[in-house]
Amino acid sequence: MEGLFYIFALGVIISGIMVISALNPIHSVFWLIVVFLGASALFILLGIDFIALIFLIVYVGAIAILFLFVIMMLNLTDLEGGGDMSNYIPIGSGIGVLLLFEVLIMGREATAYNYRDIDHECLKGGVDAWDASIEIIKSSNIEVLGRILYTDYYYLFIIASFILLVAMIGAIVLTHELGAELKRQDLFTQTSRSLWQ
Repeated sequence: MEGLFYIFALGVIISGIMVISALNPIHSVFWLIVVFLGASALFILLGIDFIALIFLIVYVGAIAILFLFVIMMLNLTDLEGGGDMSNYIPIGSGIGVLLLFEVLIMGREATAYNYRDIDHECLKGGVDAWDASIEIIKSSNIEVLGRILYTDYYYLFIIASFILLVAMIGAIVLTHELGAELKRQDLFTQTSRSLWQ
């Protein structure tokens, strides 16, 4: 299982490098889809099925396809070989090193909670804390995430939904053409033309 994890992780890293190094924007979007698929496979290996499905539905199903349609509509395929990009290497490598240090620091500070930690905490909290911890252990990760999202962080969830609603309305308003003339079909003229020919 560990070898499979490293294979998928290496695939995600290579695909991520291909996203930023591909000259054709459509190829870059396809490599981005491969990154999302690899990341969802990693989440499935870690046992976090809900996040893996969200990655597939939201990122691959919506955002990557949206990028692909925008590139096709704007006809950005003519921008292949758009110049020298070597001046971006110092900034990119600096951000990469910063993110690597952040991951290492968070990995060092992260603590894995096992049954002994729960038993120790429950001895302080009493029987109610023990019952709550056993209930959390028996629940699936989707159920626990739903409880936290809809109880403790419901206000952030509502704010995010309003932001998405405003973004959707803004996109509709920006793409709506007010003064465009509509071409209407006149069926009588079309059919009479075909009869007389």
